[in-house]
Amino acid sequence: MKTSSFDLRNPRHVIGALVLGAGLLLFARQSQPGFDVTNVSVQEARTMIDSGALVVDVRGKEAFDARHIPGAVNVPLDTLRSAIPLVLAQAAASPIVVYCGDGARIGPEGTSLLNKGGYTKAVNMKSGIQGWADAGLTVAK
Repeated sequence: MKTSSFDLRNPRHVIGALVLGAGLLLFARQSQPGFDVTNVSVQEARTMIDSGALVVDVRGKEAFDARHIPGAVNVPLDTLRSAIPLVLAQAAASPIVVYCGDGARIGPEGTSLLNKGGYTKAVNMKSGIQGWADAGLTVAK
């Protein structure tokens, strides 16, 4: 029996690898837990912030230090997973805009944790800090 190794010059191998990769990507996307949270656009988030909403960045400290929305409070997701910090205690009844890098995973999870913790007015900015910056809005460093 003859065996062969993967060869990028063989179109069948390349197509097989692409199909396998697409299948794995689809499986990974379906396997991620979904979070039932309210998502808002950058413009909706900006309106909320201009009206006094608390802004919570759930990324790590290094990402926050590199760039963040002016006035945002950094509460990394790991912190929210263990307990809601006192810095948010007085905001339980207030609107809260939560964001991460791209609004796709960490932000929704942080928003979900806040919602379950009684912060029912917390929303996820669905495009994250990247969408905020892409919209030409001010970013602090």
